[in-house]
Amino acid sequence: MRYVIIGASAAGCKAAETLRRYAPHSPITVISDEARPLYSRPLLTYVLSGEVAPEKVWLKGEDYFRQWNLDAVLGEPVVRVDPGAHAVHLLGGRHLPYDRLLIASGARPRLLGLKGEELSGVYTLRTLADWRHLAAGLPREGRVVVVGAGAVGLKTADALARRGLTVTLVARGSQPLSRVLDPTAAALLHAALTRMGIEIIYHAWPEAIWGEEGQVRALTLNDGREIPCQAVLFSIGVAPNVEFLAGTDLATAEGIPVDHQMGTADPHIYAAGDCAYPFHLLTGKRAGYHIWPAAVAQGRVAGANLAGAGLAYDGLLPQNSLSLRGFHIITGGLGPQDAVGCETVSELDERRCLYRSFIYREGKLVGLTLVGAVEDAGIYFQLMAQQLPAAGPVQPGRMWG
Repeated sequence: MRYVIIGASAAGCKAAETLRRYAPHSPITVISDEARPLYSRPLLTYVLSGEVAPEKVWLKGEDYFRQWNLDAVLGEPVVRVDPGAHAVHLLGGRHLPYDRLLIASGARPRLLGLKGEELSGVYTLRTLADWRHLAAGLPREGRVVVVGAGAVGLKTADALARRGLTVTLVARGSQPLSRVLDPTAAALLHAALTRMGIEIIYHAWPEAIWGEEGQVRALTLNDGREIPCQAVLFSIGVAPNVEFLAGTDLATAEGIPVDHQMGTADPHIYAAGDCAYPFHLLTGKRAGYHIWPAAVAQGRVAGANLAGAGLAYDGLLPQNSLSLRGFHIITGGLGPQDAVGCETVSELDERRCLYRSFIYREGKLVGLTLVGAVEDAGIYFQLMAQQLPAAGPVQPGRMWG
């Protein structure tokens, strides 16, 4: 049996290691458009700020592929998958045959297609190459506009502020982390960002980027305001890397739909990680939610099932963890916007900047927000993941003793 894995990040490497245990002697080829796996994408913002040394991002040594007896094809993108011929075509012209294929190709940052995105000084931050480009090109002083107030956008804004730059954050919604925070938690986060010196403009989005001599000089917003700046960084979500599946019925704009075995519409092809479109654990509906723990879990199941193990992936459980200069937020499960028909119990200690909110459905914990005191998050996630009956909603006045 010949196995091919497209992708060598969290899902691809976990799948390769799991598959090797099930198939100790079968040929396994891992393809990556990057030159070396595996590094921690979540650490890149901390490398940008100077809190973490660049060499600390590596999670695997240079002899990783040899240790696991994997054939590596590095630095060469996949341009086409031909399911009928059971072949993966590479940019250099080669094609690799397979009996079973795992697609763990990840995702890339979205852009808006604006006038001026081609200028020097326009950045994203998702890969090591992005970090190198950003670190080399950032000015020593001046203003950077960060577009997007999700977790990565917020951490990047903090990293840039730590470097001594003036940072303006542009958010399309009415608050930061609009998908996962209720207004109380968002207000606490807004206050923390303001204390860090980060300016936030809500209900705004860019319409054009302007430059001189090929370099960014200003950003125009939808309300006509023009923000002078030396750089613009986009953090507005990601798009799955599935272009090489054009002409097949395996992918949609949201990713590659998979079943609970991480199988696709083709019985010989599996998918895992940020390119996959799995089921949500709590809603039963498909959900695209791009987090490292989910990619690892999906890779483990997919790797085992490539060898016919028949494992099941229970479903995606959203998790967010944000730490900014001692300000901590952890959220998970259903967000406030999804809590229709649920019971919500919350409590705020504004003096100590502590806030907890729990969402219950039919006696089970299905959502949480923790601000400040986050030590018990693991217990709550276990309750949600296993859908164990909760002892009952936490009573107001008793959350912190």
